[in-house]
Amino acid sequence: MNNKLKQVSEIIAKANDNFYERNKDIDTLMGIMDKVLRKQGMPADAITIDCLKLDKKIVFLLHDAKPNTINIALGNKAGEIDSSYDVELSQLGVTSALALMEDAFLKS
Repeated sequence: MNNKLKQVSEIIAKANDNFYERNKDIDTLMGIMDKVLRKQGMPADAITIDCLKLDKKIVFLLHDAKPNTINIALGNKAGEIDSSYDVELSQLGVTSALALMEDAFLKS
């Protein structure tokens, strides 16, 4: 696992833990894709947070071509994307990731 993926995955894991502490009735599942996308020809890594109960997913996509940017995609378990936007890597922290999870999973 490269350093950037490790750094972002640690932030997302802490945010996920905090989300669970605040919302014990909503389970989430975190996944790290450090080889799957590359085997499919996409030079990128990803971290996913799935909320199965609500059929929602957040994907944090780390493209090699955009080393200082994270693409955040919001959608469902089937892979349909509702929205997508970029944020600077330096702007992603535990607090902002937690706020994103709460917006995505609690506000419908």
